[in-house]
Amino acid sequence: MQAVRPLLVSLWVAGFLCGCSDFLGDKGDAHNPGTQLGSFHVGATLASSTCGDGALGSGPSWEFDVQLARDDGALYWNNGAEIITGELAPDRTTFSFTTAVIVDMRTEETLGMPPCSVRRDDTASGALDSPTEPVHAFTGTLGYTFAPTVDSECSDLLPPSEQPVFAALPCSMSYTVEGALAE
Repeated sequence: MQAVRPLLVSLWVAGFLCGCSDFLGDKGDAHNPGTQLGSFHVGATLASSTCGDGALGSGPSWEFDVQLARDDGALYWNNGAEIITGELAPDRTTFSFTTAVIVDMRTEETLGMPPCSVRRDDTASGALDSPTEPVHAFTGTLGYTFAPTVDSECSDLLPPSEQPVFAALPCSMSYTVEGALAE
């Protein structure tokens, strides 16, 4: 299980950043859809977790960068790996998105074990500080829900295993976020 932990932490972080996405949106350049708002440095603070302290390497806070763009009805969240297309309300400030990814929790070291895949559903909502350019900041929440897929046997990821990955499954984590335009 020790060899699995670094992989799981990487999958959790990369998975959050990647999620599932719509690369093109309704129109435009897949690499730069919408009106570019800039690069934002984001601070995330854990608000709640039923997954347990340190689940998947999570901590009380973390930081990341994201590029944002918007178009009529769409907010584009570009994490450097993918562009996630979210909804932008008519007020041009309120946004939300949902994504999901299924992660095979087995590695070469655990191939002899029963299959275990976990579905992670991501949600985000928030508000930009301005309906027009320039946008200088945003606030919001990020949420993650983890649940084993049908026919998965993931009990080795839970207590009383030597190094549990989760305290319970299904479980969820929620973060408050504040993003500021990077200068």
